[in-house]
Amino acid sequence: MHVFLFFVGLVLGHIQRRPLQSIAALSLCVGRAMTTPFRLARQFLALLGQTWRAIDGPLVRQFGPVVGLVVLAQCLADPALANWVTLFIFGASRGVFAGALHAERAARRRRKSAAGQEASFDAAAYAASLEPLSDPELRRQTRAITDALRGGDPSLTEQERRDRVRQRQVIDETLDTRRAARGQSARRP
Repeated sequence: MHVFLFFVGLVLGHIQRRPLQSIAALSLCVGRAMTTPFRLARQFLALLGQTWRAIDGPLVRQFGPVVGLVVLAQCLADPALANWVTLFIFGASRGVFAGALHAERAARRRRKSAAGQEASFDAAAYAASLEPLSDPELRRQTRAITDALRGGDPSLTEQERRDRVRQRQVIDETLDTRRAARGQSARRP
């Protein structure tokens, strides 16, 4: 850094006698001095982004701002005061960590339950159970399923919601098949 200041001093010392050459030399010096930090900053930000994607999760999302506040307090405050500020920040954010741990456990439970329940709906068996029902009864069931899905029933889990959508599709396919069969029988002589 001292070498850079030395060259800037030399350039500024000659600015009265040769202003254009001095300004060109100064801009070249500043440009060269700034390319290295920008190149390093780009690589550092790319590495930081990759690291964030690797460790991202509910716990880190809650813990990150707290650590940022602690680092900021250490940089800006007097060293003796910074320790007290750090204790205050961690004491005040105690509930944040508890909420993050709860969110992490809930996400883990959802992933486990979703992995075990992927194939819970059997479309062929459901279609076979629809055979004895009349068309108006099937339309009523479709309306009931649609109303439950549109109403945003909070008791439905995501898996149950997907099953209801699939039930509605099977009912619609059954109704289309019956309609096509009636249309073919009406056209026969």
